Amino acid sequence: MAAFLRHRPALTEAHGWLPETLRAAAAASAEPPQAAVAESLSGRELDVLGRVAQLMSTEEVAADLHVSVNTVKTHLKSINRKLGTSRRSEAVHRARRLHLL
Repeated sequence: MAAFLRHRPALTEAHGWLPETLRAAAAASAEPPQAAVAESLSGRELDVLGRVAQLMSTEEVAADLHVSVNTVKTHLKSINRKLGTSRRSEAVHRARRLHLL
């Protein structure tokens, strides 16, 4: 339920029908603080994320960083896990919103 409320903030704000405990659960499961996310991303993950934000393909990121494509894919999986995203575009959007990029 908290996941649903997290993605539907208008429901919790616009409609007073939600019990206070559900509102508290939605607030508690909100995005982690910026500092916590920034500290959890490694320098290399930030390098990869920055290049993805420049619209580089996985292959281009790998060539630019002198690593394998599989290494870049591993970093992308880790970035998505840490940011709570499932796509590259979501990760870039969230990173920009958190002022990581």
